[in-house]
Amino acid sequence: MWGILVGVVTVAIAIYAMIMVAMSKMSNAKMMIWFAIVVLIPLIGPIAYFSLKRQR
Repeated sequence: MWGILVGVVTVAIAIYAMIMVAMSKMSNAKMMIWFAIVVLIPLIGPIAYFSLKRQR
C-alpha cells in the first residue's frame, strides 16, 4: 500500500515539475536538460529543480 502511495506522489511531483519547467522562461537547451533530469531521476530531479529554482 505504501509503495503505491509513494509511486503516485513521485509521479505527481515529477509531472508538476515538468509543467513548471515548460512554463519557465529559460532557454530551450536548459529546458531540455531539466526535462531529462526530472524524467531520468524521478524523485531527486524535481527536488533539485525546485530547490535550485528558489535560489535564483
